[in-house]
Amino acid sequence: MTSSSRCVIAPAVAICLALAACGSKAPEPKETAASSETTPATGDELVAEALSAALPSMAADASVMDWQGNVLKQGSGRYTCMPTAPELLEAGLKSPMCMDDAWMKWAHAWEKREEFSISTVGISYMLAGDSGASNIDPYATAPTDDNQWVVEGPHLMILVPDPALLEGISTDPENGGPYVMWKGTPYAHVMVPIDVPPTRGGEDPVTDALSAANPDMAAGAAVVDWEMKTLKEGTGAYTCMPTPPMLKGTAPMCMDAPWMAWAHAWMSRTEPEVDRLGISYMLAGDEGSSNVDPFAEGPTDDNQWVVEGPHVMILVPDPALLEGLPTDPENGGPYVMWKGTPYAHVMVPVAD
Repeated sequence: MTSSSRCVIAPAVAICLALAACGSKAPEPKETAASSETTPATGDELVAEALSAALPSMAADASVMDWQGNVLKQGSGRYTCMPTAPELLEAGLKSPMCMDDAWMKWAHAWEKREEFSISTVGISYMLAGDSGASNIDPYATAPTDDNQWVVEGPHLMILVPDPALLEGISTDPENGGPYVMWKGTPYAHVMVPIDVPPTRGGEDPVTDALSAANPDMAAGAAVVDWEMKTLKEGTGAYTCMPTPPMLKGTAPMCMDAPWMAWAHAWMSRTEPEVDRLGISYMLAGDEGSSNVDPFAEGPTDDNQWVVEGPHVMILVPDPALLEGLPTDPENGGPYVMWKGTPYAHVMVPVAD
């Protein structure tokens, strides 16, 4: 594949950051109604499109860079956002994304077809969705009969330093929850679909529990209460639980196996045993918790009480993988909650 064809790779990861490599003309897009004559986007339009991938609270401090490496907006935050590649935009397709430092390293390596290393978890936002990608081939530019082409709606993408941490996570995009894309390549990462439901919570425990789930996940999810009584049988990888009885308001959650082990440990105040990446959904948000005390039941003057909207939570076996991530809930993006305790995890807001 030529460097110019890499400039038009569709999705989640078309990052032409080795700027000179994308200088030649890309192949003409397939004819569509939107690919006829179009007016080139202005700088302000490119900035707006790039920031459509971000949380609104993230956008103010995010930098924006175009595909020629021009900085369109200076930022003071941890994220750099990029608009859709011009060739895709001309074809009526969109795939803007916002990346942290780990993802920027990944992008450079992907463009150069090199391996790379990171020391922390990386989290990228694509809340405007994408125009499609092969689930198995990092350099596919269009669907074929056997390359598992996937068009994904709003989602997060997660990187980890060790691919062994991804074992046990599905590779099936139709499984109703997170899945590993490009497994077995240096560019493997987790796709985390996000579709915040219009209503949150519910009076009965099952409705309350499932309001935390991605809609595609809810049908196959099991539901148990906090005494581990099964309220709904499930066939998927996720178990949802209603708001804990000791908490006020709404705070249901849907957990995979690592998070279920974590929940048992938290309830018994023992140290959790986590051997791989865990991803939990709380798309109904919560009514508040302390950012520093895992067992606080209400706000105090010094326990950093945080009320969080819809979010995802990330669990890792080694707390060293969280180094460098902020602990400030007001930073406009992901942050580490309960740092320095056995229950430390990453809070990833997905809606303001």
